[in-house]
Amino acid sequence: MMSDFTEITQFIQTASSAEVRETLDFLLNECTLDQTPNAETVRQWLQILQQRGGKFEKMTMLCTEFLQDTEQ
Repeated sequence: MMSDFTEITQFIQTASSAEVRETLDFLLNECTLDQTPNAETVRQWLQILQQRGGKFEKMTMLCTEFLQDTEQ
């Protein structure tokens, strides 16, 4: 897994909601700790999802929960 999530960030900006949801679920919930994105990257994804709105707005909770868990 790459430590630079630039391609995934671009993917989140352009992919369908189903693809983004599946990717986020995997990266935030299923990856090992050394493969997960850092908090800064997840905050960036959170902003992108908020900007995309609609179905993407619902996915912000995945990011928010991840950030809450990592910042405890």
